[in-house]
Order: sequence, then C-alpha cells, then structure tokens
Amino acid sequence: MRATETTSRPLIEYLDSIPDPRSSREKKHNLAEMLICLIAGYVSGHTSLRRCISWCKRNISVLKKGMTLKNGIASPATMCRMLCSIDEELFLYAFMEWIAEILDPKGRHLAIDGKAIIAAASKVKGTTTPMLLNVIDTATSLVIAQMPIESKENEIVKIPVLLKLLNIQECTITTDAIGTQTSIMEQIVSQGGHFVQVVKKNQPNSYGELCFQFSDKKVKYDEHISKEKNRDRYEYRSCKISTDLEYLTKVKKEWPFVKSVGCISHTRILLIRDEYGNDITPDLNTFQHSGTFRQPIPSSGDNRNDDNQVIGIISDLELTAEEAEKCRRDHWSVENRLHHVLDDTFREDRSPAKKSKNNFALIRKIAYNLVRIAAIQQSLIQPITELLDLFSDDKHLLEKYLFKGIPCIP
Repeated sequence: MRATETTSRPLIEYLDSIPDPRSSREKKHNLAEMLICLIAGYVSGHTSLRRCISWCKRNISVLKKGMTLKNGIASPATMCRMLCSIDEELFLYAFMEWIAEILDPKGRHLAIDGKAIIAAASKVKGTTTPMLLNVIDTATSLVIAQMPIESKENEIVKIPVLLKLLNIQECTITTDAIGTQTSIMEQIVSQGGHFVQVVKKNQPNSYGELCFQFSDKKVKYDEHISKEKNRDRYEYRSCKISTDLEYLTKVKKEWPFVKSVGCISHTRILLIRDEYGNDITPDLNTFQHSGTFRQPIPSSGDNRNDDNQVIGIISDLELTAEEAEKCRRDHWSVENRLHHVLDDTFREDRSPAKKSKNNFALIRKIAYNLVRIAAIQQSLIQPITELLDLFSDDKHLLEKYLFKGIPCIP
C-alpha cells in the first residue's frame, strides 16, 4: 500500500522485511545491510560482485552513516550464498512496496516487456535463454516490478500472474504482440485498467482485417502523420484510428470490450550523403517506389527489421490517432530507456550468475531506479553513466537516496 506521508521510508526498512534463511549461528552480517552494500556498489557504477565489495571496503565510513556494519563488509562468497538463498518472491514484494510508496501507479501508462539474460544461458545447459518480464512506468522510466519466465513457460502464462500483483486501476497497459490475448485483455479490464495492444501476423486474420480496413477509402478515420530525423535515419510514421468495428470479426464474439481499432505504419530510411557530405536521402514516396543502395528492396511487414513496419492496434479506449501513436512509441522506448541501460551500463547481458540471476537483476533495478529518481528530483540531465559517477563522487547524494526516505513523485 502507498504511504500516507509524502516521503517513503528508508530503503533498508523494506529490505529488513525479507526473511533471512541462514542459521542464526552463521549470521555475522545483516541480510538487509549486505543488500544495501551491493546496491550502493551498483549505483556508484560498479557492475560486478567483486567490484561492488571492493568499493564498499574503500567507502565503509560512508556506508556506516546509514548502517552499523558490525563485522565489516561481507566476502564475495558470503554475498553469493546470500543471493542464492533469499526468497526471490519476497525480495520482489519488498521492492514493489518500496517503489509503490515513491510512485503511485494509478492512472499511469505501464509497459510490460520481456528481456533475455544472455550470459546466464551458457550456465543453463539444454534450456532456453532465461527471461524476465519487466514493468516500467513510461513517464518516469521507473521499474515497478519484474517476473522471471521459467524455461518451460512463456509470456502468455506469466503476464496474468504479474498483472495480479499490480494495482492497475485506471492504468493503460501495453505489451508486445504475444500479450494480445483475449484472457489477458479481459483481466486488464476486470482489474480496472485499460489496454492499447498490437496485432501482428501471429494473428493473421485480425491483422489482415485491420490492414484491409485502412486501405478501404470508404472508411472514416483519424490520422496523425509525423516525420523526424533520428541518428542516422529518417523516420516516417502514420497512425490511423477508427471507432468503426465492423471489419474486425473478433469484436463480435471474443473482443466485445474493444472500442478503437487502428493501423500504424513506420518507415525507416537510412541517411545517404554524397561525396561532398550533402544529404541526398530520398523522400518517402521515392523510397517506397525505388528504395536506395543501402535498402534496395523496401520490405513491409510487422518485424523490427522491416523497412516499412505495419502493425494493427486495438484498445478499449476511444483514442485519437495522436494518442495511439504516442502510447505505442512510449512502449517501444522501453528498449532504449531500460533494456539498453541494463545491458550497456549495468552489464546485465554479461552477468554469468545462475541461481542468483533474478535477485541480481532486482538489485540492478533498485540501483537503476535510484538513479532515475535522483535525476527527476534533482533536475539532472546527464546521461546515466555520468549520473552513476555523481553517486560515486558525491557522498551526500548517495546518503540522501540510499539511507533516507525519498520524496514521493506526483
């Protein structure tokens, strides 16, 4: 439950609620304090267990301002045993309670997206790559939950379990196309939430009906068109939305809750310059007709590498085309705002942890959230790598967000 105060409790109080599975005779180090040490190491830019512990030993005087550390800093072996033995689910509950007191999810856009932990795959022989479902608030980029996907399960099974843990009242939920399932959408609506889901070729009949509907000149729809230069390419987007549901067969039987249907076209044209450095990239019409030497045959479909990406949209809300496009763009940005940061900055893709991989992932997310929260509340605009340096150098900033209550984000 969200606290009635405007400031959360210190993080260590939430971690103290996690039961310690160790024998009382073996407890030289407090469990919550060990977790805080690892979080402090990660939030200071140290992305391995040994580097975190080395940093903690060098900065033990700073850490003792918020903890007793009666027997100093635990060894790497002790930290590993602790991470392998604590209950993943109870650790998750403590995390979710902490972030819920800082950020009220009610009425927000929550994106649910899966992420593989590649390095762990080499440790888990004969099974699929370990996956985690992450839930992120798209407005603040804060992670509010995670859910591991076991080797014999998939996102369709785990998304309903994850939704049950969340307060999604008045929230807008988005997932990848695999989450566009009747049962999942029914659950979202029954929990008081809304959805804006994509329809791709994994549902060929519905995908074809949506594409056909918006190619019919008789259909009335709202359209939003945008163009932007993004790094080394131009991106053109066209979103068409209609409340005319006659074309979509599933609305009559399986999807009676759907109120808006749409189609989003997204075209990427790689930048081309002549020998003098002048931009000679063709316009959209020329590209679609002839392509370029970098993209000789423009491909169309719903795959990320298609030059002309076309997806269907369904929602239980009556949306404008601009609202629908923003919702899907915010969902797609999870890849850059969260997954890329976890892999590139926190080195999650290189972590070889096996038994402790999910608990390690949660420690990274706590550190990630602390950096995001500080950036929001301190109006910091530096890249996240520079923010980690700030936490490492500015001990007052570290103490403020690690050992004290955090003001709630409106």
